[in-house]
Amino acid sequence: MTPEQSQRYGGLVQAINAQTASAIESGLPAEAAAKVIAKAVTARKPRTRYTVGREAALLCLVRILPDRILDLLFAAALRPHFPKASH
Repeated sequence: MTPEQSQRYGGLVQAINAQTASAIESGLPAEAAAKVIAKAVTARKPRTRYTVGREAALLCLVRILPDRILDLLFAAALRPHFPKASH
């Protein structure tokens, strides 16, 4: 990034990276997904979508909620991951 871009977006990039690292550390094991997949392929009447974990279930809201509400939710989720301002 240019210095101007870094000044403007650097904190956001750091927050996204920190949130991603946090999600990786707290993610569900592959066995959790395997159980859901096994259930889906053996279901007599399978659903169109299956989710694994709370975060995946929350992402289903993307199809329901208005964009402005989603933006507020995503911003709130990123807020704890922003670097602390140094004074």
